[in-house]
Amino acid sequence: MHDTRARWWGTTGALALLLSLPGCAPEEASGTVMARVYAWDSLEGRYSLRREPVENLESLRELRGRDVDFRMGSELNQVQLDDVLTVVRGKPFALEYSHEADGTIVPGDLHSLYALSLYRNLDRVASKLRAHGHTPLRRLDVFYFPRFDHLLTGDGRGDFTDNAAYVSQAPGFVIVPSFMMGELPMPLNEGVVAHEYGHAIIHQELFGEAPEAPHLEDWPAAHRHLDSMHEGVADLIGLIITGDPDFIRHTASGIDRDLAEPRDYTEQDLQDIQEGKGDYEPHDHGSIMARAVYELWPKDAQGRISESERDRLLDLTLESLRALRFEQDTFTLASFPDALVARMNPEERPAACDVLRARLAPLASHILTCEGP
Repeated sequence: MHDTRARWWGTTGALALLLSLPGCAPEEASGTVMARVYAWDSLEGRYSLRREPVENLESLRELRGRDVDFRMGSELNQVQLDDVLTVVRGKPFALEYSHEADGTIVPGDLHSLYALSLYRNLDRVASKLRAHGHTPLRRLDVFYFPRFDHLLTGDGRGDFTDNAAYVSQAPGFVIVPSFMMGELPMPLNEGVVAHEYGHAIIHQELFGEAPEAPHLEDWPAAHRHLDSMHEGVADLIGLIITGDPDFIRHTASGIDRDLAEPRDYTEQDLQDIQEGKGDYEPHDHGSIMARAVYELWPKDAQGRISESERDRLLDLTLESLRALRFEQDTFTLASFPDALVARMNPEERPAACDVLRARLAPLASHILTCEGP
């Protein structure tokens, strides 16, 4: 763990200088500001401290924007796992910052750097989705390092690290400390942030303002398929935003989630998801589906999915989500790729169906678009 933290600080040597600048009560700002944030450089293929625009702000000091509202001192309470989650929103975020001579915003402490970079990531994803027809039903809260209280066990913050999550019951994003994973904390990983925003997109497109998916207790197998689809489509959103099929490696290099590495869905996988036994893990099942979509999607001469093709994938992903019907006997992990291929150009479908039949063979009977020779 010591070496991991050393790498993180080694990659941000300039940060120490920035955080040593004298602070004062920050002036309010809105709209668009230029700021020092930790950001992804798609040309260089790495994250670094950069001067970038931060947009759609209503309040820079409170990190409240068009689509997200940062909160601190929040509490998420649940007596038992099946109880309704109660949320204490806490108070507005208090960003610490100063200005360079040209007006560039400089975060005044580490949490402010994290939060401002995270705001930018979330706003960029939301803006991309808005440009492609997905308008959030409401502004989403971002609970920065909240308490997790349980009637019996008390404060559970120590059990939640190295993660970020979308919680539909809130609704909003839960951001917890990063200690163990890799040299890039999850809140700074734009692909991970896009993945989590993807969960919000999926939930809204399928279930609108409902706090959770229906029939949670009555349809366990269908919900395992839904959870797995959630993870796979969210991985595709991360790919669409960053162009990087292995975006998670910057934070968790030991996790096998590279969409460019094909995997086959097995009969054992299908049995595990149907019965909820064995090694069932929704991220793994969803990743196999997302890899199949990556494999079938058109690529350029260098084997990369171009920005224009990622935009088309986003359009067809949203159309496919809107066409899905969550029903006990018909909804499976294959429902999404089936709907996606149905919306591809007719001349593309035969090759795409070949990939789906090969990679998702146990689910082939559920890929109705590809029925026939």
